[in-house]
Amino acid sequence: MDQFEAVQDRLTRVQVDLPPQLRRAAAYLLENPGDVATLSMRKVAANAQVPLPNFDRLAKEIGFTTYGELRDVYRKRVQAGGTIGYPERASNLLSAGEAQGAEATWAAFRDAAVGNVKGVFDKIDAALIAGVAEELHRRRRIYLVGMQGSRPFISYLHYIGGMATPDVSTVGRDGAVLGDDLVDLDERDALICLAIRPCARGTVQVAKLARERGALVIGITDSRASPLAAQVDRVLLAPVESPSFFESYVGATAIIEMLVGFYMIGGDKSAIERIERIEADRRSLGEYWDEGQEP
Repeated sequence: MDQFEAVQDRLTRVQVDLPPQLRRAAAYLLENPGDVATLSMRKVAANAQVPLPNFDRLAKEIGFTTYGELRDVYRKRVQAGGTIGYPERASNLLSAGEAQGAEATWAAFRDAAVGNVKGVFDKIDAALIAGVAEELHRRRRIYLVGMQGSRPFISYLHYIGGMATPDVSTVGRDGAVLGDDLVDLDERDALICLAIRPCARGTVQVAKLARERGALVIGITDSRASPLAAQVDRVLLAPVESPSFFESYVGATAIIEMLVGFYMIGGDKSAIERIERIEADRRSLGEYWDEGQEP
């Protein structure tokens, strides 16, 4: 863990015990590292809606003498290419593509995708994923939440998970009000959250609410320093490296598929019977392409 990750991890662990103003400042640093690196303390304080002196206090709380020392950690991260915004990433991609050519760019995407999948299996062993799947089986209902870029992947989890069990529902599906979907959630249930930094605020808030109600909360995210990680019971880490301007979801997709697979392994024949009924209905409704049909 480098210095930046160590700082983010420390902030994640201490923020729940901080006074309200320091907690808000810590949350801003966790969610907006690019701002910390590039904006003045006065501007950061204004954006976070926290009085200026609290940032020096927060720095001292996690072992720095001044906020300036803490900010240097974020600056070095940006200089190393670790925390920059989407417009800058897009510009870097364009420049790299023009300079390196198609073959080198292709190789960069290949290496990143392979590395992300390898990273998933390096961090998540069979015992961990099997244990999570077993815990899910003991819950009454499995809620899913993911917003912004994570939303399509939560839809995929719902699609394949819903084939294995009817006890799956997505929070905020089809534009529903979040509170309406969560009204029945309690300690008998589980929530699976997907959020990659910069995490969607709504996903973190839903995870916090679920944990307060005693539900099992599982987080798929890219770092233990992620703000989502502080609100979950089990963390499944997905590397997100990519030469593109957006974070890669290759690793998260591997986790989703593995989790549903292990959930199936731990189930009984009712899941197979359910999939058989779904398949039969799809075919009877003509939902698959028939090779004998004309376009």
